Amino acid sequence: MNKVFLLPLLLAMLFMYLIDRKRISNAPAVNRWVSRVLYVISIGIWIYGTSTKSTVYVATWLTRFIDMWLPTAL
Repeated sequence: MNKVFLLPLLLAMLFMYLIDRKRISNAPAVNRWVSRVLYVISIGIWIYGTSTKSTVYVATWLTRFIDMWLPTAL
C-alpha cells in the first residue's frame, strides 16, 4: 500500500471535516449521515485505489451502482 499518498488525503479529509464540523452539526440528521458516509466512502476508495495493483476502476463500479436509480434513456 502506498502510504505516502494516503497520509495527505487523510490529513485533507480531517482538515475539511474540522472546517465543516459546525455546519455539519447544524444540518438535519439525514444530511449529517450523508456527509459522514461520503467522507468514509472517499477514504475507502482512496485506500482501495492505492492498495491494489489491479486496474479495476472504482468509477466503473459507481457508474453501475448509480445506473440503478437513473431512468432509462428516452
